[in-house]
Amino acid sequence: MKDSHRPEDLRMKFISGKHIGPNDIRPEILESWKRSREKVDPFKKKNTAIISENELNQMRTKYKELIEVTFPVMQQFYEVINDVGMEVILLVKEGSDLIILEIVGDDEALNQAESVNAIPGSNWAEDITGTNAGVMAVMEDKPYQLHPSENYMIFLRNNTMSAAPIHDPDTNVIIGCFIIAGNDKLVHPHTLGMVAALVKFIEKQITTIRLKNKAEIESSYKTLIMESIISGIIAVDEKMNITHINQKALDIFGIKEDPLNHNIFSMLASTFGAASKPSDLISVIKMQEEVNDEFIHVQNDFGIIRFTLTSRCIHFKNKLIGKLFIIREMSHIKNLVARTMGNYATITFNELIGEDKNFLKCIATANRVANSFSTVLLLGQSGTGKDLFAQSIHNASGRGDQPYIAINCAAIPRELLASELFGYVEGAFTGAKKGGNPGKFELADGGTMFLDEIGDMPLDMQTSLLRVLEERAVTRIGGKTSLPINVRIIAATNKDLSKEVEKGSFREDLYYRLNVVSISLPPLKERRGDIILLLDYIAKRISSRLGKPTFKIDDDFVMACSLYDWPGNIRELQNIIERCINLANDRTLTLDLLPEHIAKNDAMMHDSSGPGRHLKSYTRTIESRVIKDYLKKYNNVDLVAKELGISRSTLYRRLNKDK
Repeated sequence: MKDSHRPEDLRMKFISGKHIGPNDIRPEILESWKRSREKVDPFKKKNTAIISENELNQMRTKYKELIEVTFPVMQQFYEVINDVGMEVILLVKEGSDLIILEIVGDDEALNQAESVNAIPGSNWAEDITGTNAGVMAVMEDKPYQLHPSENYMIFLRNNTMSAAPIHDPDTNVIIGCFIIAGNDKLVHPHTLGMVAALVKFIEKQITTIRLKNKAEIESSYKTLIMESIISGIIAVDEKMNITHINQKALDIFGIKEDPLNHNIFSMLASTFGAASKPSDLISVIKMQEEVNDEFIHVQNDFGIIRFTLTSRCIHFKNKLIGKLFIIREMSHIKNLVARTMGNYATITFNELIGEDKNFLKCIATANRVANSFSTVLLLGQSGTGKDLFAQSIHNASGRGDQPYIAINCAAIPRELLASELFGYVEGAFTGAKKGGNPGKFELADGGTMFLDEIGDMPLDMQTSLLRVLEERAVTRIGGKTSLPINVRIIAATNKDLSKEVEKGSFREDLYYRLNVVSISLPPLKERRGDIILLLDYIAKRISSRLGKPTFKIDDDFVMACSLYDWPGNIRELQNIIERCINLANDRTLTLDLLPEHIAKNDAMMHDSSGPGRHLKSYTRTIESRVIKDYLKKYNNVDLVAKELGISRSTLYRRLNKDK
């Protein structure tokens, strides 16, 4: 700047239209003056561009983070300088606008600022208030100081401003401006440097807060995830001190006090030490290698806790820094295994169809003993529904929400049956799974074990089963620890076990142990009156499952089925009905759909001579019994005819035959 001109003279010369060159003033200020001259009246008394109170509140909400960091800095800095007439200002860059959000100063400074509307909500953009320090700092993207004569507005003729742009630490975009303004006589030579330093501090504080918030958010997510997992989670550091534990783990182990930062072995000692030493659990935790679903049971003062333990090593830069332990309750494992294996009870007593008095007596007995812990022995031919009774008993008991494990003793090879029932420990035999494997008794703990075809169980297995029933505990193959279990046994067989005992193929003591409550299910040929009910019920259920319409059943079809002996019982009946539904062309099940060996019964019934004559009288007996049962049930001829699927006249005709 040439000495022959005072700064004030330069501004007035420029405003009056006289030439000012770049050698007279900083070039960037001169360019700003030129832009300002086109849009701004330099002689305005005050700033008139002020946003509404509502808009200001919205702006403060938007820049809440910046305000929360910057405003305390403004206050602390002002307390340090404590100069009368000085102001500390926060501008934000909103598009091309520069809006004051906060201002700090003494009463004299604030009154002076208010006189020219340098207040929160006022806009100090170049096209509104001309050249000023905030404009230059933002445009030049660097700290900038303007002396009084360099401000374009005359009402700033005594004001010196030191400003520095504030950048978003993540994007490096200018979001605001920090300004110290005041009388030229009060400005310190190092004011601009202090402003620049404060802005760097503000930007670092924003970064720190964002990192802290991010860490807190991640911690919240981590906590939410850990608490949402149905398994127990425990994380430890390299010294085996607990760094994380979720509520599920606390619940599984029955821990009441927060064990964070405590050694996991100390925690286990205080939790289980009073009742037993959790040696198996401790040995697994100490293993250097990772472990998958190790089955463990420990005992505390309240009982036995059964779970699986999985461990994972935590590494950072190839260094082991801790371990993660995943604890899954056996109840969850048991239910999962049962669902996976298809072992779950879906049938209830309401789905056992029949009106035969012997059959109803079986249902009544089963219902009465459902809530007992006593063993039930179901006897009957194959296909009579022993498995359905077992499911119904389980669902009617207090164990209905617990595991239901069914195992066919005749279907599993002898050499595998023991491991299936009792499980095994690691190394028990060649090919044994690492960590061992629980048996069905362990998986059924708290629920019901259905041992189908118990009469085909090998004698050596019978001995082991008897021991389990008497001791209510199971020992895995190759193991030494006896594990208490709470399992209700329902057994079933199509054999006469008393004769098997006489032959020496079934243990007498096991027979008496199983035969606490025995229920003998009648074969279908002994409950012919239920065949009509079963035909209708099974046909509707199978039609629904196959996505087909409901089928009518004609009289000859019913009669042929009623005459047949059904050696395969209800299971055979179900298969025949499904076959007929698949073959039917219309919505009626007719005689021609039945296999020949069943359909011929109807032909023999209608043959009035030869060997079929006795069948005709036999059929009349069946008809008579069924009709009488229905009349007794409904006491209404129309309802009986409808239920039997015959006309009223046909019903009367058949009733007259019985007279």
